[in-house]
Amino acid sequence: MLVRREGVFYARVQHGGHKVVADDQGFVVHWPHHGKIRYSTARQTLIAIANGEPSPKASHHDPKITFDRYFRSHTKTLTSPYTCDVFALFSPKVSVEEPTIRIKSSPELSIEPPVVRGIDLAKRGHEVRKLFFAGYGRRVLRYGYDPEDVLQDIYQGILVRNLGKCPFDPSKSSFGHYVHMICGCIVSNYRRRYSRLERNEQFGVASHDGEILDVGESDLAVSDPNQDDELGQMMFTNTLSTEVRREAECRDLCPDLTETCMTLMIQGHRKGEIARITGEIPILIAKILKLIRTVAGEWR
Repeated sequence: MLVRREGVFYARVQHGGHKVVADDQGFVVHWPHHGKIRYSTARQTLIAIANGEPSPKASHHDPKITFDRYFRSHTKTLTSPYTCDVFALFSPKVSVEEPTIRIKSSPELSIEPPVVRGIDLAKRGHEVRKLFFAGYGRRVLRYGYDPEDVLQDIYQGILVRNLGKCPFDPSKSSFGHYVHMICGCIVSNYRRRYSRLERNEQFGVASHDGEILDVGESDLAVSDPNQDDELGQMMFTNTLSTEVRREAECRDLCPDLTETCMTLMIQGHRKGEIARITGEIPILIAKILKLIRTVAGEWR
C-alpha cells in the first residue's frame, strides 16, 4: 500500500532547497530555471532533487531513502489546527476557540534588561569631570593649559566613541577605568598638538627684559631697526663666504658658484630652486650645499 503525504516541503540545502508540493496526483518540484515539473512517484522526485536534474535518467544516483525520511526536518504541511465535521458547523453548540499558550512561571526564569553601551554625559558628565581633575588636573596645569578646554575635548572624545567601535561596556571594564583611559589619550593628543605649535610658532615678541609681550602692546611700530644686528649678520656672511670659497677650491669646485649657492641658500631657496636659478644640474648643487653646511657647522 502506497502512503503519500500531502503538503508543502522543501529540499535540503545541499540539493538547492527547492519547493516541493505533494498532492493526490503526485509531486510538483519548483525548479528555478525549468519551472514546475510534476513527478508521479516519490522515488523519481528524490532522484531528480538529489542529482539536480529535472529529467532523471537510469544512470543517475538513487539516494535510496524514503520520502518521509528525506523531508524529516524540512516539512511545512498544510494541516490546520482546527478539525471538525462540516455538518457540525451548523450546530449552535459548536464553538471554535483559539488555542491558548500557557507559560509555567518559574522562580529561576528572569528577564535581564539589555546592556546599555556608551556613556550618557547628561547623567554622568559630573563623574567624568571629577575623574579627570583627580587624575590629570595637576598635569594639565603644569603644562600651562586650561583644564576646562581639555575637559571639552574629553567630552567630545567620549561622544565620538559612543558612536564608534569601542563605546563603554560595563561587562568589559569599570566606569572609572574606561574614563581614566580616555582622559590619558585625550591629554596626550592635546599635549602633542600644542607642543608642535610651540616649536614652530612664537606667540608675541620679546621685550628688552626678555619678557614675551603681545604684539599690540609692544613698541615695534616706533622702534628703529637694530644696526648692530645687521652689521653682525654682514660680518658673519663675509667670513663664512671666505671659508666656503677656500674649501671649494680644495675640492675642485667653482668658488663663484659656491658663493652664489650660499647667498641663495641664506635667502631661503631650496635645492631645486637654486638649480633652476643657476642653471646647474641638481647633483652638483646638492654637493655644493652639503659642503656649505659642513663648513658652517665647523666654523660655528
